[in-house]
Amino acid sequence: MAKAFQKIYTQITAITKATCSLRAEGVGNDELAMVNGKLAQVVKIMGNEVTLQVFQGTEGIPTNAEVVFLGKAPSLKVSDQLSGRFFNAYGEPIDGGPVVEGEEVEIGGPSVNPVRRKQPSELIATGIAGIDLNNTLAVLCGS
Repeated sequence: MAKAFQKIYTQITAITKATCSLRAEGVGNDELAMVNGKLAQVVKIMGNEVTLQVFQGTEGIPTNAEVVFLGKAPSLKVSDQLSGRFFNAYGEPIDGGPVVEGEEVEIGGPSVNPVRRKQPSELIATGIAGIDLNNTLAVLCGS
């Protein structure tokens, strides 16, 4: 939903089956947006050309559709109330229970780069013989 004085873009430059592109300023990577009423997320920024992945697909979206950036990355409210609940892909309850109250936490983040990951210096025992034996062999071979 647009807020007062929020910029609304209405010139989409390219549309594919799952993405659309437009020129926009002040947009962050992973930021959420609404494209013609459909939720989308910034997946690429090159200069002022922004590409959005539209979660429900781009079918029916015209090149003059309204695009509003929400100014935040995807997030989820986290608390003990999550236990045993059922949610849709957007984190909304679908089990008829109340809306979850709690601390809002971003659910995205940078992917793990295995090259930069620090190698463990000690064996972490799992108590499962097959795994622990193989981990020991991996540590010995990696030394």
